[in-house]
Amino acid sequence: MVDDDVNEGEDYIPANPELARMAADGVDVASVIALTGYVGASPAPGVIRLHPGLEDLSVSVDIRASDILATKDAPAATMPMGGVIVWVSRTTDMTFRRTRTVSVTAQQVRGVFGAGPALGPASTGQVLDRLNIRLRPNLADKVPPVYECGTCQSTNCASHCIPPPPPCQSHPV
Repeated sequence: MVDDDVNEGEDYIPANPELARMAADGVDVASVIALTGYVGASPAPGVIRLHPGLEDLSVSVDIRASDILATKDAPAATMPMGGVIVWVSRTTDMTFRRTRTVSVTAQQVRGVFGAGPALGPASTGQVLDRLNIRLRPNLADKVPPVYECGTCQSTNCASHCIPPPPPCQSHPV
């Protein structure tokens, strides 16, 4: 039972207009979330593109306008230059976009786009550069074996580990 006297007087705090309107329309406000951002150019009729900030416009979400439950201009103190608050259902389907173009050197992308396997013979599994560590004889038996693993070059990778080489032996000069 609601006491009507509680909603009157100087201590009364009115309900947020957007929340009150959504509740009056039958929306379960507990299932609603607010997104803030800047509206960009529409990618298609009936779709709103919302950018979370103006510093990186490669990030956005595309929301069907019919899925937006309420909107309000964001306070200029928190979102200058025309930010908005958009309320949608938590289960609203939308498209999240994050694209970025970055200038790099060939050396920086070699690991991703390197032509090594296409230009050279298949790997023999031999590691050419190695750091050899010598242990005191009483510790050598306590250290587990070390396996050297090659980098997978196929789309269906399994373990490509090879057993360790024989222990190092010193040779007189």
